[in-house]
Amino acid sequence: LIEARALEIAVLGVRENGTEIGMALKAEPHSAVATIRYYAEAIDKLAGEIAPTDPAVLGLVHRVPVGVVGAIVPWNFPLMIGAWKFGPALAAGCTMVLKPAETASLTLLRVAELAIEAGMPTYAECGGLMYLCDRIVDFNERSYAMVGIFPTTAIMSKRLTLGYRQLTVLNNTLICDRGDRIWGHEFHRSTLTNSPIQPIFELQGYESNLIFSPEGWQRYQVQAAYTHLHFGANPNLPRKFIERCHKFMNANF
Repeated sequence: LIEARALEIAVLGVRENGTEIGMALKAEPHSAVATIRYYAEAIDKLAGEIAPTDPAVLGLVHRVPVGVVGAIVPWNFPLMIGAWKFGPALAAGCTMVLKPAETASLTLLRVAELAIEAGMPTYAECGGLMYLCDRIVDFNERSYAMVGIFPTTAIMSKRLTLGYRQLTVLNNTLICDRGDRIWGHEFHRSTLTNSPIQPIFELQGYESNLIFSPEGWQRYQVQAAYTHLHFGANPNLPRKFIERCHKFMNANF
């Protein structure tokens, strides 16, 4: 997908940091594709080893993911450098939080959009939902482009939305079934300019007489909402997400 959209992605880089188009094509999409393929090929080459020990002892070195990896990417060639970060991290089984420069984020945002359009299962809560909107407007009324999966803008506000929620699932989603009852909570200082046409959840407060506007978005294989679901009380929800990810991986790799 990155190769197929190489010129589009290169033009985004030219717009943001003024790179010459030939260099942008080579250094951004083409370099990123090569990096991703390199680490994809390396996945089944990751292996443990036998440590030197006494003949009566077997010592095995077993490598495991370290968990969440944080990476900060500068303004120059953000996709190329970003691929250097997320390629090996994902190949090793880790998750990745990638922070591009505010002034040069469009290429990485476009790649995230391409992954979602390809059907990659995506679950987002609160800030994740905001990241998938068209734009975010900050407290100083500065507007920033986001991934653009959902046709709405997140506007930061001084008003705090906080509280426990009882959720009733209105439609089948990535990890929820229609009619499910789930506990969650909201904690955010932003609002959306548009509401979903087919919201996922009907919301009540901790007291059943407190009714809130329905919320939650879905598109492609994405489920996103402001409400944080309580996975501890509903372990089947993350289990379903992992099953969806395995299904996607087996169908594409």
